[in-house]
Parts: sequence; C-alpha cells; structure tokens
Amino acid sequence: MIEVQSNIAVVIGAELKKIEALKANHDPVLRTVALTVLPAMKKRVHIDGKDSTGAAIGTYSPGYMVVRTGNYKNATRVSRGANSGKPKNAGTFTRGSSVRVFGTIVEETDKAGTPRPRYNRTADTKVILSLTRQMENDLSVVDTPTGYGIGYLNPLNLKKALWCEATYDKKILTQLTNEERELAGQTAREFTPEYLKTL
Repeated sequence: MIEVQSNIAVVIGAELKKIEALKANHDPVLRTVALTVLPAMKKRVHIDGKDSTGAAIGTYSPGYMVVRTGNYKNATRVSRGANSGKPKNAGTFTRGSSVRVFGTIVEETDKAGTPRPRYNRTADTKVILSLTRQMENDLSVVDTPTGYGIGYLNPLNLKKALWCEATYDKKILTQLTNEERELAGQTAREFTPEYLKTL
C-alpha cells in the first residue's frame, strides 16, 4: 500500500490568509486600477471629446470658437506664407470686462488695450472640455472614503465638470465607458495574483 502525504491544507490556509489580508487592505489594487484607467479617461474626454457612451460630447458655438482660436476682429494677421490671413495674436480687449464663473461676476477688470490670452487651440469644433489645459491637468487619482477614484484636486474643476455634464446632458466624467470598465477589471485581475505573492 502506498501512503501519500500532502500539505494541501497548509497551502490553502496560507492562500486564504492572503485573500483575507487583501480584503482588509485593498488600497494597492484600487490605486493601481485608478492609475491605469486615468490616461484612457483623460484621452477620451480631453482629446477625443467623447462621453461615457462613446458618443461626441457636443459642438462648440461659433462665438466660443472665436475665443478658442483667438480669431478676434482686431487680431493681427499673418501677411505671408502658408499661414497668410490667420491670426498672429488674439488682439486686445476693446473695453473693460468682468470675469464670470458660472454666471456670477467674481472680478471686475478694466482690460481695455491689454492683450487677449492666446490659447493656441485648433479650429476643430468638437467639445473637449479643455481651454487652458488647467482642468485636464488637474484630473488625478484621488483618495476616497472607500478607496481610490478619478477626480479633481481643485473644487472649481469639479464644478466645471458637473456644469459641463448638465449643459450637454451627458455622463462625461461621472461614469466609465465599457472599455474603461473592462480595463479596470483586467488590471485588477492581473494585479491581484502579483500582489498576493508579496503578502
């Protein structure tokens, strides 16, 4: 008769302890998932101009395109070469102006004669939720009470994001696309066995 000895109970017990440890401290997995999904979300919203369904967010109005491209009436134009007729600069403010944030005047300024900001954006009219790039640069992995997520460090940028979702009546940043959800799941599945080995 052959006797077989096995340490399967010890191995299974050790693996169960690792899984329990992962349940108690799942931060490394969640942080890795958020760091992996962040670039995909940033590209979708701030370059491709797509909402969480993969559809276009919207189209900028002609008036707003003047601001984005700096194509004001008093802008200096290039006179020669391939860019002939295109604005060389954004021109100057013609009268005093006020700075508004979501319809509320927060600063009255007299900028008459001062140069307008030049944003160096293309004439593409698709909405990409970016003008000065401050909002897209602020999109980060943030610590939440339940782990990690993708959000903004600056509360004003969160207000802008929520305002954009309400304006265009679309889920843009508050929901992941199917592809982003799949990427998150795949990352968690790949990361978990490696993380368990370190415990």
